[in-house]
Amino acid sequence: MFSKAMTNLLILLRRVRAFVARDFRLAISYRMEFSLRILSVLLVVTTLFFIAKIFGGRSDVALAAWHDPLAAWITGLAVLNYFMTGFSSLANAVRVEQAQGTLESVLMTPIDIPTLVIASSAWDFVQATFFSFLYLFFGWILFDVHFRGSFPLAALFLILTTLVLASLGILSASFAMVFKRGDPFGVLLGTGSALFSGVFFPTEFLGEFRGISRALPPTYGLAGIRQVLIEGKGLNEVKEPLLTLAVFLAVLLPFSLWVFGRAIRRAKREGSLVQY
Repeated sequence: MFSKAMTNLLILLRRVRAFVARDFRLAISYRMEFSLRILSVLLVVTTLFFIAKIFGGRSDVALAAWHDPLAAWITGLAVLNYFMTGFSSLANAVRVEQAQGTLESVLMTPIDIPTLVIASSAWDFVQATFFSFLYLFFGWILFDVHFRGSFPLAALFLILTTLVLASLGILSASFAMVFKRGDPFGVLLGTGSALFSGVFFPTEFLGEFRGISRALPPTYGLAGIRQVLIEGKGLNEVKEPLLTLAVFLAVLLPFSLWVFGRAIRRAKREGSLVQY
């Protein structure tokens, strides 16, 4: 049994490597775009530094995570970048394969659905990790932003929230597979996460709209990461958002994989894999 599990793991890793190698070769063929993305991160962090000097030290901000607005903003942007990759990477991969006319050939290979999900998203996560790190690195090296607390605990929040959003991304990819365009998940989560999850301002400022914030998984992930890295809280103090994310994941992941499997079967049955 152990030998079979190792064999399956090696097969999965080889398939993921094949997808990453393909996407990496495509990415490095656009060196200017890559360089401009690095520059854009630097410009955003620099802009936020000067904006933070306007609001820094305000006594009416009661939340510890927002006493240093620059740290709160760059953490929010870094995390949002990673979260949105988890949400959109598979749907984008499906649309690209559809537009290029290669989706049918990919799905005709002996590859199961979880492997397809992981492999199609792998390169996007490599890029997201790098650019999210740049937000924190530029804040630290240029503007003396320091983070404390447990980085492994913050990483646990990041992984859980990304998996939850990846589950929603699988539902988005299911819509792309069947309906090609008109994805409601992208509109609601893309806009909602940036506006209502506390990326740019505390969710306590939302007032009567705070119920929307509580319904969004990124709210709990971002709040937990800020509490750990900026406020220095430990596991016992952040159990509530952690458990909430675990419940989201337990419900959404199996459901989204089931829906994606049905979407593939329907597209194959209707012969619409080559349509876009």
